[in-house]
Amino acid sequence: LYSGRSQLLDSRRMEKMIQALSADSCAGLYFTNFCEQSGNQLWENAVYFWTDLQHYHELFYQDGLDHYRVQREAQLLYSTYLFSSARRSIGVDEEIRTDLYDRLMPAFEEVFDRVEEHTLNILLEPWTLLLSRDKESFQKVLMQDEVRRVDSQEYRDLQSLYEESEFHLKQVEQSQSILFPSAINPPTPFTKGAHAPNSWSQVSQNLKGYRLGSLLRHHHEIGHFMSFLQNHDASIHLTCWLDLEQYRRTAQRDMAVRQEGSSHIATKYLNRKYFFGSDSPASSEQQNDLLRKAGGLERLKLDCLSDPVVVQIQAIIRSHMEKTWLPLFLSTAEFTERLRNQPKPQRAGRPSKAVYREARRRKEAWEAGGLWMSSSKEILLFRQTLLHPDTCVRFQHFASLKGDFLENDVLFWLEVQRYKDLCHSHSDEATIQQKISTIINCFINSSMPPALQIDIPPEQAQHILERRQQLGPYIFREAQRSVFSALLKFWPEFQELSSRVQEEQLLPLLQERRVQHCATEELERPESKWRTQSRVLLTPTQPLSWSYSKYMASLRREEVLLRRQSQLGASIPASGTHTHARTPTSLATSQTKCRKP
Repeated sequence: LYSGRSQLLDSRRMEKMIQALSADSCAGLYFTNFCEQSGNQLWENAVYFWTDLQHYHELFYQDGLDHYRVQREAQLLYSTYLFSSARRSIGVDEEIRTDLYDRLMPAFEEVFDRVEEHTLNILLEPWTLLLSRDKESFQKVLMQDEVRRVDSQEYRDLQSLYEESEFHLKQVEQSQSILFPSAINPPTPFTKGAHAPNSWSQVSQNLKGYRLGSLLRHHHEIGHFMSFLQNHDASIHLTCWLDLEQYRRTAQRDMAVRQEGSSHIATKYLNRKYFFGSDSPASSEQQNDLLRKAGGLERLKLDCLSDPVVVQIQAIIRSHMEKTWLPLFLSTAEFTERLRNQPKPQRAGRPSKAVYREARRRKEAWEAGGLWMSSSKEILLFRQTLLHPDTCVRFQHFASLKGDFLENDVLFWLEVQRYKDLCHSHSDEATIQQKISTIINCFINSSMPPALQIDIPPEQAQHILERRQQLGPYIFREAQRSVFSALLKFWPEFQELSSRVQEEQLLPLLQERRVQHCATEELERPESKWRTQSRVLLTPTQPLSWSYSKYMASLRREEVLLRRQSQLGASIPASGTHTHARTPTSLATSQTKCRKP
């Protein structure tokens, strides 16, 4: 089952799909729209779940974890997509749903891993269909029909009849406006104070680049601009533009909200009192063009406004405000006074040391928190590797060849996972605190030097020691993320090695390399150097150095030697002194092991 899942996730097609999903928001939601328009509700629910799940993952990489928000988002995902009667069910198995529900309190980052894998398998079908359709369309030759007409007498007669009918139609419209004068409204108060387009001549030279977008970037100024328009009975222009902007930003999936917003906009603004009136910010040609695109005034009021229509209305209103009202606002004494009292920007030049420190701090935070930017496929596969006993042992041996603490990183990550399982089992508080103390005493504040036995920053370790009571179930969140990020760098190399060696030969090969690696280290040390180092280690001023991973490796080597002797016929007592070393990944008695030199 594990190998089957890995092969599926490792397929090139799956990798391309995940890349497309990650960039879908920047590509105009092309794949999401395809799933929505397919008529397949399962595909649509799956793509919505994957998008919402990425937002959930991002919560774990922000500065300061909000426990309440994480728990709320996890429960929302479960109730929306996974509950037996969820409104956007993605059809997960009962076994997966039950297992996830048991691990929902507290919610950790990887709680939805199996559901994400299930979702990616669902989305692979529409992705394949989309690729095949695109491929077919690219292979087709575009045909364009061109019709040419002979300038005959019949064509000229038809042209004259058309022009005559247009003339009569305009006469009918004029007669109707005379017979029904109520259709022509008197000038409305919001056009009061309209000025000529040359109002920008009154604005100072350094402000002539200001536009509505400049005000929108300064929330306090947009409020002053609204007050200015209210004083001139012209605030309807800005309120209409802002309502349209809010409607445009509403997600397409929220049909009820969009319908309500469209009805409000059509009733309040798209009528003969404002946008289609005689004093509208739009010209007659612009009004007619808009009605033609929308299918008429009644259709405009009944149907949801389309985004092209909304953008066109906004552009007309914005142009009117920027030509008529914005220059008058920029010319007021109040605006000039506020501009003068603004704090002056720092003189251009070399940034201060504080700026450099802040930039470096943000860069380090981004690098530490940039794990979520990695491919979902890589993270899922690597987590599966660490959680699978056989592949974890292989990677653990591989990591021991790459650095002193990398094997400890693997063991620490596994123990934190067991700690999470302990939290989900709702064990008593004393048992959980004992587990926390065991992990801290073995990996973060070891009694044997160095105290820190894993690859995390010292300030991160200090933070755990000082605030272990306040951090709650997420006490090891940042530390586990740091070691996972450190181990993930070696994952591609391990994959490449695994692809070249048969599965049953990989572990013996790694064990042999490990023995050779240790032997090489010992041969590189001359006997005289050993004696010197022994004397130095015996001096009271020199601290004793100890590594948990090296200690466990020596126990395993000794166990291998004992097994070889047993195979040669030597008898070994059943209750040997090293029996406890045969389960290195368990910390049931690890506190004793960590303190043993």
